[in-house]
Amino acid sequence: MIGLAEKRMKYALIVPVVVFILVVAIFPLLFSLYMMLSIWQPGTGGIQFVGFANFKAIGQDARFWHALWLSFVYVAILLTLELCLGTLIATVLQKEIGGKNFFRVSYMLPMLLSPVAVSYIWKMIFDYNRGPANHFLSFFGIQPVEWLSGEISAIISLVIVDVWQWTPFMILTILAAFEALPEELFEAAVVDGASPVKIFQKITLPLALPVIVTIVLLRTIDAFKVFDTIYILTGGGPGTATELLNFYIYLRGFRAFDLGYGTAMSWVQLIVIIAMFMFFIRSLKRIGALR
Repeated sequence: MIGLAEKRMKYALIVPVVVFILVVAIFPLLFSLYMMLSIWQPGTGGIQFVGFANFKAIGQDARFWHALWLSFVYVAILLTLELCLGTLIATVLQKEIGGKNFFRVSYMLPMLLSPVAVSYIWKMIFDYNRGPANHFLSFFGIQPVEWLSGEISAIISLVIVDVWQWTPFMILTILAAFEALPEELFEAAVVDGASPVKIFQKITLPLALPVIVTIVLLRTIDAFKVFDTIYILTGGGPGTATELLNFYIYLRGFRAFDLGYGTAMSWVQLIVIIAMFMFFIRSLKRIGALR
């Protein structure tokens, strides 16, 4: 009886988890596979199976390809800035400087804030007439900048907000990777007369590279999913200047209620990101950066 009771208890604990996974993960995934091959506009009828018609439409959708290209440019710019700033500041914080612990804590604050709250804060900062950004520029005789209404300045504004909020993630992770390295290697390099620059190039960076690659991949995934910042700051404008792919999918899927087409674009985005990651990781393995 005890064995039977234990067996029933195991099923009682496992079944809710299995049901939860089926409801939350597997069913939506399978339904999305059906949706990307269908047309469904709520309020105009049921789901109509159309095969690969959505993907054919994507191939002819210039707005989709513009959004995809803009997403790559946006992600490349902000990741370059965040990685360079994160590495530089982590290198400085690794040294014995005054107030190091204070800076470590203070750098965490931006990424602890809600992206929605951060977006509204920066929307006030970028205000053309009353924003502190233009007020600060006036001290140097610079004319006010239309931060959120210019084609170039709008995308720059989005990059600034993302870099401000998520560079701390790079700093803390890279700093943790640096401090986990064995000190014996650095002591031996100093004894051999290696300069700090050589030590960083030949020891610190190669050993920490697997961690750096991992956090770059994580940040890339997160950056491709940006939505709330665009929605609050620019709404995809002016025109389509800040209409990244994730936001365009929202517009077609939920604003235009073309859920089948929006689902198909989401799968194309996923496939493109997976292909990019596989190429990136294989390239790093080829040059010996990863095992």
